[in-house]
Amino acid sequence: MKNLVRTLALSTTLVLGLVIGASAQDAKGDKSKKGGLVELNLTDAQKAQMKANRESQKANQEKFKATLGAEQKAIMDDKTMKPKERMQKLNETLSTEQKAMSKANREEAKKNQEAFKSTLNEEQKEKMESMKSERGGGGQQEKRGGKKN
Repeated sequence: MKNLVRTLALSTTLVLGLVIGASAQDAKGDKSKKGGLVELNLTDAQKAQMKANRESQKANQEKFKATLGAEQKAIMDDKTMKPKERMQKLNETLSTEQKAMSKANREEAKKNQEAFKSTLNEEQKEKMESMKSERGGGGQQEKRGGKKN
């Protein structure tokens, strides 16, 4: 009887430990998956705008990828190169139309990002800048040597 009670107690402790550990990991994972955006306390309208921006960007990327030839797709799939090297090599093979499409996609993404930023209140803007600093800098534009707004 004592062994049965010990086994049940041990099993219960083990199961509870696994459940608590998994839920703690999920809670931490949710925040990191959203890039800390939970901390911005976005309104429903801001969340909807962000979702629409992501969907638009994804659709534009899919349209662009559909224009790529086999050689260009092979370059994109080549994991032996660093991402920057892949993009450089891919850019060398792009047609004028593909380059124009890529540029239009970047411009639209930037316009959408600016429109989203304009909806943020001062507290949200400060928190976003703080989160950017903690990550070690700005976005892709700053990494490419562009101006920071």
